[in-house]
Amino acid sequence: MSKATPATHKAVRRPRCKHCQKQFRTTSIRKIYCTPQCQKDATKKKRRVSRTDRATQSAFFYHLAYECERAQTLQILTGHTVESLVALYEVYKLKLRANRYGETKDYEISHIHPVRSDSAETIGLYHASNLVVVPTKLNREHGTTHYGQGLSISCSALVSKHSVEKGAPRKQTVQRIIAFLGADVVAETVKIAKIQPTQRHKVLSWLHDHLDPTVPEQRNYLDSLDDMSGKALSALKAKLEGKEGGGFQIKTSILTSFQVLSQEVERHAQHRPELTEVLDIICKRVSPFTALHMSRTALTEEEVQAVFDVLHGKPVEAIRHVLTEFIERHTSTMDNGERIPPYKPIMFKARRPAKVVAVLQAPVSFAAELDAGAVLRFCSHQSA
Repeated sequence: MSKATPATHKAVRRPRCKHCQKQFRTTSIRKIYCTPQCQKDATKKKRRVSRTDRATQSAFFYHLAYECERAQTLQILTGHTVESLVALYEVYKLKLRANRYGETKDYEISHIHPVRSDSAETIGLYHASNLVVVPTKLNREHGTTHYGQGLSISCSALVSKHSVEKGAPRKQTVQRIIAFLGADVVAETVKIAKIQPTQRHKVLSWLHDHLDPTVPEQRNYLDSLDDMSGKALSALKAKLEGKEGGGFQIKTSILTSFQVLSQEVERHAQHRPELTEVLDIICKRVSPFTALHMSRTALTEEEVQAVFDVLHGKPVEAIRHVLTEFIERHTSTMDNGERIPPYKPIMFKARRPAKVVAVLQAPVSFAAELDAGAVLRFCSHQSA
């Protein structure tokens, strides 16, 4: 009689969970998490770290770092949520498109409530509802003028630990921004907005790491990096590496001031109801007359200034005369060299009204009535 084979028992391990750091019992040689929940949380954390790392490699967050340095505090980002950061990213993208991704510098992001006002009691927040993409020339002329609108924070609420010194390492400032906003908020923003590391940012990061601020020539490069196009940045990197500079070209469409400003009026009208009238005038009431040529619709200098001012908080009533002239310019017609006021009923005289009426009143067949109706429409068209 043969002996029974003894049962094999797996050795019990007591590893430490890689997520919660608690010890647990298992016979598996591969298990590293104590529970499925810990495994799920660990995966979530790994994705969050990956997304926040993506943020540190993005031009958008380097742009935020630049604005914080300009305002000398991280607190211009106070109150941001995932939704508001996504909205801010859309403003940033509009500026890039308007400038054809570095080919021009025709547009800037302007503050409604300035970063530093004359009173110095408040500073403007860097939120989409306090910003507008506008022509660079008008923004520079506008300076720190404030019409009373926009978002701000009291200077008395500023905390020294959130201050940002001029010339602070940009990468370090980005990391501070992520901590200030919250890693979870930043990770979700990166996910929703699909923020990716950009070629421009990769080159910028390399230059910030390799340029020496103690060398005068390289210090000058550091001070001008933010204003340089992507092609210029690549050429500078190639120069420092001793290589021949090369680059690529992005095919972009040209946005007119009319298109940029009308988009901004539409965006701000969502939280400033009074702007719906301006939007109605420059888009909806004019579009039936320029539907085939909206991309060619141009604003005069006075009209551009008026829309700029109202976006920065000026009352609509203050620019009403400009809006009226805009309607007239786009919807009026000419009759023998004289302008006919827009929307005024235009009366046309039939050439032979008596004869036409007689035809319609005569007892004729249904087909003949249709022919007579056609005659009437033709005559009216000819009179017009």
